[in-house]
Amino acid sequence: MIEVLERNSLFRGLSDLQLESIADLASRNEYDDGDFLIKEDDKNTDLYILCNGSVEIVSNNSTKTSGEVVLSSEDKDVFGEINWLTNSKRTAGVRCHGPVEAISIDGAKLMAYLEKTPEVGFIVTRRIARLLSERMEESNRLLKQILWNEHI
Repeated sequence: MIEVLERNSLFRGLSDLQLESIADLASRNEYDDGDFLIKEDDKNTDLYILCNGSVEIVSNNSTKTSGEVVLSSEDKDVFGEINWLTNSKRTAGVRCHGPVEAISIDGAKLMAYLEKTPEVGFIVTRRIARLLSERMEESNRLLKQILWNEHI
C-alpha cells in the first residue's frame, strides 16, 4: 500500500515513516461493476485512491449534462477531497465501471494525523489546494464549452 501512496499526488515525497502512518489509516478494497465508492449526498469523509479500473462520476442533480463521465486512475488519482476538506455532503457519486481496486483512507483520522504533524499537514494541504485549483480550471473550461454549445 505504501507504494501506491508514494506515487499519489498528495503523498509523493513523504518519508517512509510518514507514509507508514498514513497507510495505517487506509484499507485496500476490491469493488464490482456498479458498486459505489462514494454515494451522492453521503456525509462520509473518506478519501479514495483509484489503483486499478475505472469509475463513473454520477450526479442526479444535473439535467443539462449526461451525468456520467468515465475516469481511470490516470485521469484522477484522488476522490472525495472536497468533502474531506469541507465535511459537507458528497456532491456526486463515484460508481465502478467494471472491476475496481481502490484504497480508502479514513478521512477523520487523516485530518487528525495532519493536525498532529503540521509539517505533513502543510504539504498535503498545499497539494490539495493545487489539485482543487486544477480541477476548478478544468470545470471552468467545461462550463464555457457547455455555454457555447447552448448558445448562452
